[in-house]
Amino acid sequence: MGLRIFGAVVAALLATFAIVRYRKGQLRRGEALLIAAVSSALTVAAVAPSLLDPILSALGFDPGGERRIIGLLVLSNLLTLALVFRGFVRDDTLSGELGDFVDYVALHRLQDEGHPELVGSVAVVIPAYNEADNIPRVLAEMPAEVGGLRLQPIVIADGCTDATEAAARNLGAVVIRRDLRRGSGAAVRLGYRAALAAGARVIVTLDADGQHDPGEMELLVKPLLENDVDMVQGSRVLGHFEIESHARKHGVRIFAWLLTLLGRTRITDPSTGYRAMTSSALRRLDLRQDQFYVSELILDASRKGMNVIEVPITIRARASGASKKPTTFRYAWGFSKAIMRTWLR
Repeated sequence: MGLRIFGAVVAALLATFAIVRYRKGQLRRGEALLIAAVSSALTVAAVAPSLLDPILSALGFDPGGERRIIGLLVLSNLLTLALVFRGFVRDDTLSGELGDFVDYVALHRLQDEGHPELVGSVAVVIPAYNEADNIPRVLAEMPAEVGGLRLQPIVIADGCTDATEAAARNLGAVVIRRDLRRGSGAAVRLGYRAALAAGARVIVTLDADGQHDPGEMELLVKPLLENDVDMVQGSRVLGHFEIESHARKHGVRIFAWLLTLLGRTRITDPSTGYRAMTSSALRRLDLRQDQFYVSELILDASRKGMNVIEVPITIRARASGASKKPTTFRYAWGFSKAIMRTWLR
């Protein structure tokens, strides 16, 4: 009797959910009908359970009051999960369409300002969100050339509400202003598009918070110019870094092992933002993650047979301000989802 009452309660909650969402236009008619069908079945199971025996028996649930309710709860939970995942897909689609429009506006604005000419040069893509205090130091330490190639920094002001854009322009950087913050992965992707359109030969990425040393850029670019290498990753594990927390230290090891296993390319630092790659390698990549893009980049490069190596770098303490990264648990969860999405894709 307890399970029957519970089933009736679940039926009422499902029906209420469907009515409220449908009236707000947040649920399609077909989805509402499916939820109504499940809630009706649960109600029937609570009031006259024997009516459902033929259907549940065909699905492997033997006749019996408790078994009926369990079977229906299993089916209703599966349907609910399917609807939730469908909602995620729809939200991702809408977010992607809006983000693409914002990117279009940002690139069109850049063209109006005068697209940089970077043929045969090194473009340094720097995603930045409210880093007005740190970006001057990063740009001031930038060398004029690397490996004999002219260097041009491209700062992506990702929905900044401070003076990041003005500070970067004052120091000679090309600035792409995105009016909507979308995440470091989307910001890097936008910078990549601009660098490729301008004809850059090599594209470097580094963070805007001062943790990466621009003076070490030669270590990443040189192998691309002298050897048959497509991408060079900076590794704090091979070099030096300041431990933020034991949880993050162990997380780096675990994700490094996982990416090495899935990508069949040895990786010691799975979350570094300091890397360099050739323009030809970048054109082959299929990048979609708005956040936690590093795992996607590594796995896609490995899947396409690119030659990816690591070199030791130094990770310094953040120059000033607080980190924009989420908490350790949220970071690990987001990173895990990015890995699974890329690997399944």
